[in-house]
Amino acid sequence: MNLNNVVKTVLQYVYWIIYLYNVHFKRVEPPKPTFAQKQQEDYNMSCKKYEEFYNASSDDENANIDPILYKYEDRKGIFDDPANIYEKQWKSRVMYDYTPRGNVLMYYNPYTLAFTYHSDEQTIPYTILQKMAIKYVTMYRCKDFYIDPDNRPTNKMLDLLQKEEDAMKSKNAKINDITKVVGGNTSGGNVYASLKDYRSPSASTTTVKKSVPITKFSNKFVRIGKINDYNILAIPPSAKVQATNDLLFVTGLKTMNDYFNDLDIVESPMPEQEPEQNNPTTIFSFAMFKKLKNKNIKPAARYV
Repeated sequence: MNLNNVVKTVLQYVYWIIYLYNVHFKRVEPPKPTFAQKQQEDYNMSCKKYEEFYNASSDDENANIDPILYKYEDRKGIFDDPANIYEKQWKSRVMYDYTPRGNVLMYYNPYTLAFTYHSDEQTIPYTILQKMAIKYVTMYRCKDFYIDPDNRPTNKMLDLLQKEEDAMKSKNAKINDITKVVGGNTSGGNVYASLKDYRSPSASTTTVKKSVPITKFSNKFVRIGKINDYNILAIPPSAKVQATNDLLFVTGLKTMNDYFNDLDIVESPMPEQEPEQNNPTTIFSFAMFKKLKNKNIKPAARYV
C-alpha cells in the first residue's frame, strides 16, 4: 500500500473526528422560548391579519362613526345628557380577546375619547392594548378612533383633539391670570405693585420668543374594573326589586305600608263583596286588606 494513501486516509479520519467533536460534543443548544414568549408570539400572529387590514384603506373604514362625533361644538350638547345614545351604542360594541396577560374586554368611549377595558390583571402592557385597539377599530369600522399621526396624518379626530387641547390651554390661561390678579404682590402698601409695566422697552432690552412645542396625541386606555364588573345586559331592575332595594337601603321608604304600596300587585279576579268573618277559606288581596284596615275590621281568613 502506498505510504501517501495511508497518510491521506489517516488525515481524513482525524479531520472527521475533529468535526464530530465540534458539531456534536461542543454544540451549544439555542435557548428554548419560555411559555410567556410563546404566548406572545402566538398573539402577535393572531393580530397580524388585523394589522394588515388596518394598513390597507377602504371606503367603509369609518362607516360606524357618526359625523357628529367629529364636531367639537355639537359634542357639548350631545354629552351633556349622561343617557345619550352614542355612549350606549359604543358600549355595546364590545371586543373580548384572550391576551398573554389574560382575558380583556374592550370598547370605545366617544365621550372621553379613550379605549375603555376590563381585565382581571391589574396591569396590561401598552403594546398589547395597542394591538387590541387596532383589532377593535378594524372589526367595527372606526379607524379614526385609533390615533396614529405618523401613519394616518389625515385622521379627522386629530382636529378634534387639537381643539380640545386649545380649549384646555385657554381655560388654564384664564385661571392663571385670575390667580395672578388675586394673589398679586401687594407688599409695602402699594396696591399697584402687581400690575404689569406697559412702558415701551428700552433699547437694551431684548425679547426672546419661546417656541411652542407641538402637541403629539396618542391613544388613551382606561381600565375601569374586572371582567365580571361589566354589565353586558344593562337591564333596569323591576319595580319589585327596586322597591326591595329601597326598603333595605333606606332611600326614602320608612314603613312596610310604603313598601307594599310601591309593589306592582296583580289581584285575582273576584267579585267585590264583604269578606265573611266565619269562612276560613276566603282569599284576601292586599287591596281588600287595606279596606279592612281602614274599617277597623280584623280579618279571620287566611292568606293563600
